[in-house]
Amino acid sequence: MRPIEFSQNDILELFYREKVLTKEQVLHMLGCSTMTAWRILSAHGYLSSYNFNARYYTLVGIPVFDKHGLWSYRKVRFSRYGSLTNTVTALVCNSTSGLESNELQDLLFVKVASILAKLYRQGKLHREKVKGIFIYLRKDEHGWQKQLSKRQSEVPERKHMRLPEPELIIAVLVELIQRVELQPQQLARRLSGKGIKINTAQIQAIFQLYQLTKKNA
Repeated sequence: MRPIEFSQNDILELFYREKVLTKEQVLHMLGCSTMTAWRILSAHGYLSSYNFNARYYTLVGIPVFDKHGLWSYRKVRFSRYGSLTNTVTALVCNSTSGLESNELQDLLFVKVASILAKLYRQGKLHREKVKGIFIYLRKDEHGWQKQLSKRQSEVPERKHMRLPEPELIIAVLVELIQRVELQPQQLARRLSGKGIKINTAQIQAIFQLYQLTKKNA
């Protein structure tokens, strides 16, 4: 009995219908071998998710990337730059004033502190402390100096960040009363889980308004 032959269209049509699939799903739905599936995908071009341990795949051409080069589908996230490490590097280097860990986390919806620290140790990114917060910058001196200058010029404006609506302020304060040790990014994630949409920058503005620190929260 001759083995079943799979055409490129078999796999491509499956992806265009489902958008995002795991390797196991591809093999189960088509019944083809791993070698056959990946030969076809490699020839066409595919992307691995930067979350869920790169377990999900999509075809090049399916994602509609935003201005940051990011795209998500049902909580699975992809980047035009490929891996999470490459994406963090690209976002920092493409930014006008560098990025801090919380800002990247708000964009990517994954923790990046350890990746940033590793990239800094490897000399692939530069960092400077501004107002007590590490800002990650391009590795070339001309580039990071320009980004740092822009960041420092923005600091006075950030002191007067626009506060969110009163009900959101109350939600943050209530959550903080219950868990006094939480930091802005942690609060944003907890509130998001409860269906309350507020970002880290807004919570930082509340912290500044009420002078909230671990010591006096």
